[in-house]
Amino acid sequence: MDNIIASIRKHFDVRDESLALMISGLKELNVPKKTMLIQPDRSDKNIYFVENGIARAYTIRDGKEVTSWFSKEGDLLYSTNSFHGPVPGYESETVQVLEDSLLYFMPIDQLEVLCRSHIDIANWMRYVQQKAFVEMERRLINRFYLSAEKRYEDFMANHAKLIQRVNLGYIASYLGISHVTLCALRK
Repeated sequence: MDNIIASIRKHFDVRDESLALMISGLKELNVPKKTMLIQPDRSDKNIYFVENGIARAYTIRDGKEVTSWFSKEGDLLYSTNSFHGPVPGYESETVQVLEDSLLYFMPIDQLEVLCRSHIDIANWMRYVQQKAFVEMERRLINRFYLSAEKRYEDFMANHAKLIQRVNLGYIASYLGISHVTLCALRK
């Protein structure tokens, strides 16, 4: 669990006792690449911690897959509808594992109990949610005000390692550009 622990410790000071308690509640899950971990027609009440591997979330819009986020080592994955309650627009959300991955998971309600009884875990989760919100808002602003070229440059500045690990079509979708445009920008 080195990547998970390192990610938590990198961004937030969670006490050793609280971290040990949270880790003791995690169960290991090996997931082969291309697995649809979370599907829109099934409720998934777990939160997943990525030790090794990568995944993406996407929804279907006008018959096309629209990638909304990527999770890699040290990140969390979960169903937006299960974690936050029913959220309009996420009815077709799918989480797909893109590489053979080692995940750890626990029920969301178990994490909520830990958050209520351990302020440091609650504050870490608040930090994780704030970070995700800021990233989404930054992407939204970039889509409104930056050209496709500038969005690609921003992606490379912040997520350069993903370009070797993720299908270019998924990255194009994430950036809100066509696959053809992305290929032209890469040249």
